[in-house]
Amino acid sequence: MENIPFNAGPINNEVDFCRVFDSDTKRKIEKIFVDNRISYYCQYEDKGFFHSLLKPRQDAACVFRIHDAEVARAKELLRKALGESKKKKKEKEDKKNEQG
Repeated sequence: MENIPFNAGPINNEVDFCRVFDSDTKRKIEKIFVDNRISYYCQYEDKGFFHSLLKPRQDAACVFRIHDAEVARAKELLRKALGESKKKKKEKEDKKNEQG
């Protein structure tokens, strides 16, 4: 039997993609990922005991982790589906106001 060299390089290529606080947005992102066959993992952040006492009704923060090779495609899909962020829209409006 022939020995095959094994390179024990990095195996986990997951990166933090986005952080979501709203359960409706979380469901939309999950649907987009499933429909487009992007594998993901939701990691919930632990808020701690005192935070839950102060704001018990607030949704838990969820961090979507995806493979680093899928980041560009996922950004494009979410931008099309969810629209641009308020910050980017404001920057575009400011540029238009400066030009004309």
